[in-house]
Amino acid sequence: MGGNKISKMEKVYNLKDKKFKFVDREDELDFLCEEFASPRAEMSCGHAVTPMSLTNWCRLLLEKGESRFICGMSGCDKEWSYEEVCKMALLTPEEKEYFVKTMESIAERESRKNTNVLNAKSL
Repeated sequence: MGGNKISKMEKVYNLKDKKFKFVDREDELDFLCEEFASPRAEMSCGHAVTPMSLTNWCRLLLEKGESRFICGMSGCDKEWSYEEVCKMALLTPEEKEYFVKTMESIAERESRKNTNVLNAKSL
């Protein structure tokens, strides 16, 4: 997936923004121990994230060919909507474009794979 336009500048929540439920916990998606400076906000599954850790996790899922955004915490299989990811990750317009194009590419590949399987079964 060329043209990866993921923000290199650290995104930070504004504590005055009432759209988010802020929590005083570790960033539970910071698997690389990058210790992002942002306050933590709670996802719908109850886990605490920063915009950067969530962006990085969802980008990793897309790069692995996953078409759904699933929480990365062990034992949590909660699927997040694209809308929740956009909001909670503070996705930039460029990041949204990258995510959408990547999801479309994955969906096309899955559709072709399913069509090939159906064609093979009908032979």
